[in-house]
Amino acid sequence: MKMKMAPALIALAITAMGTSTAQAANDWYTGIGAGWAYGHDLNDFDKDADQDATALSLFGGYNFNDNYAAELGYLYTGQFDVDGAEFRTQGATLSGLARLPLGDIFSVFAEGGAYFSNVNGKNSSDQVTVPLAGLGLTAKLTDLLDLQARYRYLWNVGDENVTGETNMSLATLELVFHPNRTSYIAPVPAPAPEPVPEPVMVEKNFSLSSDVLFAFGKSTLKPEGVAALNTLYQQIVDVQPRDGSAVVVGFTDRIGSEAHNLRLSEARARTVADVLISKGLPAGKVTIEGRGTANPVTGTQCDGIQARAQLIACLAPDRRVEVSVTGVKEVKQ
Repeated sequence: MKMKMAPALIALAITAMGTSTAQAANDWYTGIGAGWAYGHDLNDFDKDADQDATALSLFGGYNFNDNYAAELGYLYTGQFDVDGAEFRTQGATLSGLARLPLGDIFSVFAEGGAYFSNVNGKNSSDQVTVPLAGLGLTAKLTDLLDLQARYRYLWNVGDENVTGETNMSLATLELVFHPNRTSYIAPVPAPAPEPVPEPVMVEKNFSLSSDVLFAFGKSTLKPEGVAALNTLYQQIVDVQPRDGSAVVVGFTDRIGSEAHNLRLSEARARTVADVLISKGLPAGKVTIEGRGTANPVTGTQCDGIQARAQLIACLAPDRRVEVSVTGVKEVKQ
C-alpha cells in the first residue's frame, strides 16, 4: 500500500471533520451519484487505451453549519482498458467541504480530501491512497432533496506496478437527501397584550346642610340651594360611575313632631333627588329616604338650651341631606 496524499489535503479533511458543532443544525445527509470518469494519461501506457468509464458514488456527511461539512463515501471510478488489459478502481473517500450559499436555493462548494482505493488489473491488485480535490454546485429542491453536480480530480490513480498511474477527472450528477433538514421558521409570537385593569367599585358620600338648601321647616329650594346642588352634581360626574346608583336621605332636627319631621325629611330628599335626576341621573337608579330625627349629629350638646332661636342654631348640623353614590369605575391604562 502506497501513501500519495498531499499533507495539506489531509489537514483540510481533518479540519472540516473537527469543526465545532456549536452551530450544527443536525443536518445529516446521504447521497448517490453517477457520471463520467476520464483517465488523462492512459494513452501514454500503450498505444491502445480506452480513457472513458462510468463512475458511481455513494456518500454520507454532516453539515456543521451553512459553510462547512465533512463527508465519507464510496467511489467507483470505472473500468478502463489498456491494450486489452482491463483494470478498475474503487474505494472510500474522506473529505472536507467548504460551501458558499448563493441565496436560498443555490450554493457552490470546494472539496479536499483523500481517496483510499483498491486497484484491480492484470491479475493483480493493490491499495493506494491518493489526494482528491473537487468543485460542485448544489440546488435545493425541497427541504428533503438537493440536486448536485460535482467535479473531482484524483492524482496518481492506479499503481505503477499493476496498471500504471493516471490522473483522473470525474463528473457526477448526484441526489442528496437531508432527512432532518427544515427551513421552517417558527413565527415570532405577538407580544401579549397588556392586561386590562379590572374595574373598581367606587362609593362617594356627600352631605349637604339643609339650612343652605331650604328655609327652616320648608322643602322648597333656595337660590343658594340650587347652586349647591349644581356643585354636587358636578362632583358626582367627576367620579364617573358606570351602572351606578344614588341614595338620597333627608334628616331633620328634633324640633317638632316625629311625623312632621319624617314627612319633611322625605320631602327634602325628594326635592334634591328631582334636581339631580333633571340633570342626568337615571330616575330608576335613585332611591329616596326620609329618616326624620334619626342619627343626630349634635348628640346631647344642645340639651340645656331653652331659647328657640338658639336651639334652632345649635341643632343646625342635624338638618341635612346625605347623598351616597355607588358604581363601577373604569381604570384607565
